[in-house]
Amino acid sequence: MGTILNNRTTSKVEMKNLLMTCFIIWCTLALSSCATPYQSAGFRGGYTDIQLDSNTFQVTFRGNAYTRRQSVETYLLFRCAELTAEAGYDYFIILGSDTEARQGTFSTPGTYSSTTTGSATISGNTAFGSATTHGTYSPGQTFLITKYGATAMIKAYKGEKPADNPTAFDASEILKYLGPRVLQYK
Repeated sequence: MGTILNNRTTSKVEMKNLLMTCFIIWCTLALSSCATPYQSAGFRGGYTDIQLDSNTFQVTFRGNAYTRRQSVETYLLFRCAELTAEAGYDYFIILGSDTEARQGTFSTPGTYSSTTTGSATISGNTAFGSATTHGTYSPGQTFLITKYGATAMIKAYKGEKPADNPTAFDASEILKYLGPRVLQYK
């Protein structure tokens, strides 16, 4: 009469959980440096503009979840100046603007880890055995994601910027002062 003990941990499940955790950490680190650059609208966000008449434009800049509100608003102002200069005008007046925050969630999957312990007893031609499995479920995490977008309606003009209008901006000055900050991330 003999006894055989077999302790077995489900290493495939644990390895899968470890790989999933490493993948999530890698994705988080890789994407954390992926704020929307100053660019025409694409997968990661960017600007769009529509010319409504000879000197009126609607300009929008949308960031992704890694782009700060301040950056979105700075990129929008820079695009307004860039568009004004490209169209042959000297300054623009902001007729109206709005910044919105769109929120969503991202959830990681939960994980299950188990250990199975078994034993068997052999007596002649007869074998008796039993096994027990204990497991632990760890729920995933949910993250709140905020994406900022800003829109401005502008009217562009030639000549000297009115000094008494706080919504008037000299396109060349905006390009000069914001350009180094905006274009370094391009």
